[in-house]
Amino acid sequence: MTWDEQIAEVLKTAKLRLGLADTTQDALITSYITEIGWRIKHYCNISTIPNDLIYVWTSMTIDAVRVDLPNVDEIADSVGGGGANVKVGDTSVSGGGGSGGGLSNTAKSAIDQVVFDYRIDLHRYRRMRW
Repeated sequence: MTWDEQIAEVLKTAKLRLGLADTTQDALITSYITEIGWRIKHYCNISTIPNDLIYVWTSMTIDAVRVDLPNVDEIADSVGGGGANVKVGDTSVSGGGGSGGGLSNTAKSAIDQVVFDYRIDLHRYRRMRW
């Protein structure tokens, strides 16, 4: 699969798992997919992401979206409880049910933590740098 085909597959699966039927959040979710994809490549020291990592990539994207965007109505609804709490690793973010409220910089660092939470899945694809 090409990079664009992989992104399309991750987007389709992420929307299915998040319960997003419309395309209003496609561009936003695609930006997270791309960022997480580049972070996988960087962490594993690889130039292309193996198709075996598609579902790991999808799960990482969903975790990053839920942590970074708990105040977006569609995302908050996917967590359950109206965006009550989202926890990834040792970082927890409380949502406000989709109606405003700011996030601290903790959510931004949580995206970095998502990669490390999946390091067990990524380790077998990691290559040494020369």
